[in-house]
Amino acid sequence: RKRNSEVMNMENLKIFNANWSSRSAGPSPDGYRTEIFLSGCKKAEEGNPCPDCFNSEIWNKDDYNGYMSPRECFNHIRRYAPNMYITFVGGEPLDQIIPLSELCRLLHKEGYHIIVITHYLGEELMMQANLQNTPYKKLLRNIDGLIDGEYMKKYRIWDKSKAGDNIHDVIGSGNQRI
Repeated sequence: RKRNSEVMNMENLKIFNANWSSRSAGPSPDGYRTEIFLSGCKKAEEGNPCPDCFNSEIWNKDDYNGYMSPRECFNHIRRYAPNMYITFVGGEPLDQIIPLSELCRLLHKEGYHIIVITHYLGEELMMQANLQNTPYKKLLRNIDGLIDGEYMKKYRIWDKSKAGDNIHDVIGSGNQRI
């Protein structure tokens, strides 16, 4: 059965890239996490990008290297990730909320530790999650950490003396929260 591209976009993840051994994607026992970059940022595409965004090359939702269903992506992660620590970044990962929430459900069920980094504020997500049966509720139930807020260069907190602690490396600016 053929499906139109709009339905396919809601069911599949557009993946720009994966870093299978990132030291700057959050905490883990060995200091490494898999970092998955999802393509697209609606905010940027609408002409209002976060002023200090450093991932502008993946704002375009049509610029991606992989197009996978949540199940295919789950299987790929199981095969290639060196450990059970995953971080989703973008662009804006929550612009792909439906397939991302399903992927996180699959990963969480298998015991993966999951972090999502978003420019949306936690309060906005909680309002969406309070609505019955939303993908936001599904996502928040199946992740271990959310880092919210725009990266703001003027509040940059990276400190060379704290490099490698896996917390200061993943949170870019002091306005962001875990």
